Amino acid sequence: MLTKLEILLIDNPGEIYYPGQELIGDVVVTLGKSCSVSKLLLTINGVGKTKFADRESGSKGPLKGKERYLNSALVLYQSQDKLTEVPAGTYSHGFACHLPDTLPASFEGKFGNIRYWLKATLERPWRQSKSCTIHFQVVRQLDLNDEVLLPVRSELTKALGYWPCIPSGILYASVELCTSGFVPGQFIPAVIQVNNKGNNKMTKIVTMLVQKVIYSAKRPFMFQKIERTIVCKNVTPGIGLPEGGVLAAENLQVPWVLPSSSYSFVVQIAYEVAVEFQFDTCFFNANQTVRVPVKIGVIPARDSNLIESKALRVWTREA
Repeated sequence: MLTKLEILLIDNPGEIYYPGQELIGDVVVTLGKSCSVSKLLLTINGVGKTKFADRESGSKGPLKGKERYLNSALVLYQSQDKLTEVPAGTYSHGFACHLPDTLPASFEGKFGNIRYWLKATLERPWRQSKSCTIHFQVVRQLDLNDEVLLPVRSELTKALGYWPCIPSGILYASVELCTSGFVPGQFIPAVIQVNNKGNNKMTKIVTMLVQKVIYSAKRPFMFQKIERTIVCKNVTPGIGLPEGGVLAAENLQVPWVLPSSSYSFVVQIAYEVAVEFQFDTCFFNANQTVRVPVKIGVIPARDSNLIESKALRVWTREA
């Protein structure tokens, strides 16, 4: 029988933990025959990494970032004499580790990741060491009651046309939210105001909830890459207002997504409500977008019942 090494987590078969919890388990060593053992070492690791290329950075090679969140080592067994042999059998060595409250959540992305793992190493004199590794997940519960949530508003004024010679009018637009924090299942009520003083026909208003994953590199210099993903959207067609105003109330229902996170430097998760105004025109870059930052949490704010919970689509022409 060969030597066998296992890591068993106690009372957590799903291997999912929250910051502040205690990670408890056993390292089980099975020796098929007596042999010399110098040390049984357990390391607990948490690392965030990024790697990407970006033309705008001017770098000829990839940009990289790395951040360490956990780096603990526990000696579970150490022999006083390398010549002493341990009899064949099964041996269990318990361990416990408190997870810091500031750990970022586990994450897997296109340009980076945040991973946590345990590694047990059985060191034997004059023989190759034997090791065993298991990964575990860290999940954060963002409580919106601990956040400062205020109404938010963003505005846009844009001259449309063949820049800079042939102007076609000016677009005034604004997006306003009654609060800046939401949880999955809630609706985001966005009040949209538009005044299209131009000759361009507005064909669509697209309201989107966008996830922003911000990857940061430290080598060879500081640089950020932002990956935007649309998680849900509403499309309102047929807004034929060559000149005049429009007032809209749009509701986006938040699907299940990862909560906002800023506990890591190399990988951060943020969200925004983006409203795109699309025009029927050949003008370059005629479509315009207004963006409003929001936070997506797990535990709703106590006054969340004040937020409209039904999908509402009301359009009125300004007098």
